[in-house]
Amino acid sequence: MNRISEIFLKELVVEFRQKYALGGIFLFSATIVFLVYKVFNQVSGLEWSIMLWIITLFAGLNAIVKSFVQEKKETYLYYYCLFDPLELITAKLIYNILFLGLLFISILIFMSLFLGFPVKDPALFFMGSSLGLTGIAIILTFVSLIANSEQSGSTLMSVLSIPLILPIMMLLLKITAVSLRLISDTSVDQDVWMLAGIDAIMLGTVIVLFPFLWRS
Repeated sequence: MNRISEIFLKELVVEFRQKYALGGIFLFSATIVFLVYKVFNQVSGLEWSIMLWIITLFAGLNAIVKSFVQEKKETYLYYYCLFDPLELITAKLIYNILFLGLLFISILIFMSLFLGFPVKDPALFFMGSSLGLTGIAIILTFVSLIANSEQSGSTLMSVLSIPLILPIMMLLLKITAVSLRLISDTSVDQDVWMLAGIDAIMLGTVIVLFPFLWRS
């Protein structure tokens, strides 16, 4: 746990050193929400939920793409001598999940200020959002690792991540629609468990494959 916390704190320090990148991500989110407000002035619940997750997805893609891509291979050779692979990936996952959660909350605040907060079942909404954000962060972190070995890392990450994230997005949109009372679905609990199952499968895949990918 001490080593995991050290890696986590290092990620935090590096993030705050690059304040322009951090500010740019939040500015991008606020600008998109403001533009939607100025163009439409008022949106329906369905449009609100779609815009929320589209903005979160692309803002998260820009935020987590640098998880592995931004550092040189020599840096990871140094990490290889200091840390166990599971320690490194655990710290990276915790950091990216928390960062994506913070980004989501900021987007939600901006949307609530400009477009309102039409959620009727907050417990279901935040439960589904937490599971969905966890899955998205896991996938983006893992794809960032794969893209790190290629020259066109950012492009490859976009191509690989979107198909993997699509099932999570479909479930998130359905759960959000139910929480907004746009649709009535008695099987929403199964969707929540399915989302948790996808998270567990992706987490297990990352834990199993990361040591081999990192070693190569």
